Amino acid sequence: METKEKTKTKIEITIEHENINLMGLVNQAEGLDKAIVKKFIYAIEEDMVKELCGEEYERTRYQRHDHKTRILNTSIGTLELNLRRVRDKETGDIFSPVAKELKFPEGKRICDDVSLDGIEQMPNLSYRKEVKTVKELSRSDISKSTLWRRVQNLDISAEPSGDVDVVLVDDTKIHKRSEDGFHFLDLALGYNTEEEEYSLLFAGVNEEWSEIRNEIEKEVNLANAYVVCDSDREINNAFEGAKGIQICHFHAVKYVDYCLWKEDAPKNFRKKMRRILKSRLSTLQNSVKKFWRDEDTERLKNRISWFREELDRWVERAEGRDFALAANYIRRVREKLLTFAEAALRGDYVPYTNNKVEREFRENVYRTKRIGGSWSDDGLLNVSLCQFISRLDEGLFREFKEVYIDEAGTLNFSVSLPGG
Repeated sequence: METKEKTKTKIEITIEHENINLMGLVNQAEGLDKAIVKKFIYAIEEDMVKELCGEEYERTRYQRHDHKTRILNTSIGTLELNLRRVRDKETGDIFSPVAKELKFPEGKRICDDVSLDGIEQMPNLSYRKEVKTVKELSRSDISKSTLWRRVQNLDISAEPSGDVDVVLVDDTKIHKRSEDGFHFLDLALGYNTEEEEYSLLFAGVNEEWSEIRNEIEKEVNLANAYVVCDSDREINNAFEGAKGIQICHFHAVKYVDYCLWKEDAPKNFRKKMRRILKSRLSTLQNSVKKFWRDEDTERLKNRISWFREELDRWVERAEGRDFALAANYIRRVREKLLTFAEAALRGDYVPYTNNKVEREFRENVYRTKRIGGSWSDDGLLNVSLCQFISRLDEGLFREFKEVYIDEAGTLNFSVSLPGG
């Protein structure tokens, strides 16, 4: 009869570290078994206790005391640690040297890296789904209320770039928490036409647009930048003095339709006037596109003159049917509808729509509106900032994550088979 002998293989792991802390250890050791992380912590503890208390029975300022269990939920799972504590004979303080050295979170069981897992999911998922996802990813529990509290306390802000030629601005309404009415989420994006890159200039909640302009002007010289927005009077007034203001064509058509509806215009007339306006705007857009291909200045100048005449006819037609609200609106914004065309003649590219802002709001809507939630000021701002920054500035979001988990120190490890 043959017998099978069981063999055991021993793996040695060598770890070198400098100024490491718990979050840095957990984050950098991702993929290692948590048992190895525990052994690493105990190894540091043994060295520190020996350094403080000396050899067994040696008399020093510090005395070995007792052990205390500490349970920590981390992104690599739950660490249950039986930590040695020492007593300071001079002060009477009792503490864990390794917890102090590795900056264990005081009074917390859930470590910041677990919260960060939830925060990374936050732009797209409700709190309930986030905690479920975190548990599946890290095998650590975090409650909705804990995640909510940590979102309220986030310290995150945009780092606006002044190297932009165009500023796109808009706002949207979000339900308030525990009260009637709405928050207004304000957003301003910068666009560098040479690099064809967007950046986050400002995101705020219930801010005055005059104050938003002041914040943007700290980085951007608006005398050299065009502003693209909808017809909101407050926004238009706030950005007077910019190099130019372009009214979004899509918003203009929608607002005209609203004006005619409010004045009880017949449905067929509304459709006809909307179709005519869209046709004239589309013709101007195509002319500008052709200009960027062949730079035929005279043709574009003629098209701009034609556009003004066509809008004057549109206004006369609306006034002829006593729809003054729609007529006055087009008369007021006519020049701002063709800013992008006149800018092209000067060699400046300006979008005729602020669709990029609308696209960012659409992503935000999935999180802030469609889940049926209501929001506090801080919660709405922090969730939105996380979303906008992660989409528009990945480098800044990485920096935020590193600061959030207080990652410090370096860790190098190698695995080898003895005798191999």
